[in-house]
Amino acid sequence: MKLLRIVYTSEASEDFSETDLVKLVNQAFNRNRARGITGVMYYRKGRFIQCLEGPDGAVIPLYANIMQDSRHGNVVTVVIKPVAERLFPDWSMGLINRLDEEVDLDTLLEAEIGSVGAWNEASWAEILESFRAAEVALSA
Repeated sequence: MKLLRIVYTSEASEDFSETDLVKLVNQAFNRNRARGITGVMYYRKGRFIQCLEGPDGAVIPLYANIMQDSRHGNVVTVVIKPVAERLFPDWSMGLINRLDEEVDLDTLLEAEIGSVGAWNEASWAEILESFRAAEVALSA
């Protein structure tokens, strides 16, 4: 089984309240658990960042569905790579909508546009580590 990590950003087609987000994550939780998918979703100011991890045969079809989901617009793939281990092994789908230091997604995406054929993986690794730290804080 090859593990794959996909990180993407998207614009929400409508505003999501905290209740809406919890409902969305709860719906994804059981489906993801059954497919061996873990990850985390960050929502702030009408934008999503989501990290999906799991068997490539499960993650790729899920991501294809997300790209066609009417709740997401302007979907941008920022990381897609095979990985040896998961960053979020305990979350079938975690939700983070508050961080000590918020992610300035617009500035990050604008800065990355000029890169040669790839997004700056170091920037995204830092963001994912902040999500992982938030995950630890939320589950503690």
